[in-house]
Amino acid sequence: MVDVADTVPPAMDVDGNLVIWWVPTIADLTAVKASTEIGGAGSTRLTHSFTPGGFNLGGSQAKNPDERLALLEVLETLGKVTRSLSLEYVDSADVKGAAVVLKPTLPAESKSGFFVVRPMVSNKVIAAAAQTGYVIPATVGKQMRPVTGSGKFLVMQEVVITGPVVDTVFAA
Repeated sequence: MVDVADTVPPAMDVDGNLVIWWVPTIADLTAVKASTEIGGAGSTRLTHSFTPGGFNLGGSQAKNPDERLALLEVLETLGKVTRSLSLEYVDSADVKGAAVVLKPTLPAESKSGFFVVRPMVSNKVIAAAAQTGYVIPATVGKQMRPVTGSGKFLVMQEVVITGPVVDTVFAA
């Protein structure tokens, strides 16, 4: 490849360009249906319930040593991926807010479903076919309500990721 002068790739702000839905059931994680799954009963847009750091998807990938006879340097191979998600959102009685939507139904202490995340598209745009995002199969645990000295009342909730995080292209 011929060397060229440095260019700065364009970047998009997260503010105003991210949507997070809670979807109770999805048939095909690689082709989430915009009209009947994201737009279906029980699915809710939760984006604005979360605090700025309140949808904290993280992870790491292990590196395994790959030692060879008579080789003076230890090589490495990539290993298992570990992902984690913790939630913090505003406490609200609004039926479309995370505090209500993600609350386990008693006597259950957890609730399972899917977070569908659509980045880099205005959150004013309704879900439609050919948009891209990713799906996080998840079980949310008990809601915990810490009391802080000021600000909004919050809910914290732990999440276990129950399957691979999958890139998706929305279907009609």
